[in-house]
Amino acid sequence: MPLTHFLLLILAYVLCKEGRGLEFIDTLLDDESSTYKLTRCIQVALLCVEEKWTHRPSMVEVAAMLRNENQNLPMPRRPAFSTNEYDEENKNKINGNVHSVK
Repeated sequence: MPLTHFLLLILAYVLCKEGRGLEFIDTLLDDESSTYKLTRCIQVALLCVEEKWTHRPSMVEVAAMLRNENQNLPMPRRPAFSTNEYDEENKNKINGNVHSVK
């Protein structure tokens, strides 16, 4: 993955996690009627790139999430290939060291 794509992925995740996902959206794409849809698309996209493949939604689930705007979405977990700086999950600790795939 090119570094710029990686950094965008991390930025989207951090902003979403902090409740500031709107800051990631290009203002040229945003208008009053599409803000919710754009934010939802970012959240679904982040669900699709979670670190553990077992946490990622299937394509059927993705289609349902995008189609049903009333469905509550889970908060995305750490994306694949990211650092664990913003990890809310329990970390495996061995001898006091944190081990993660980087």
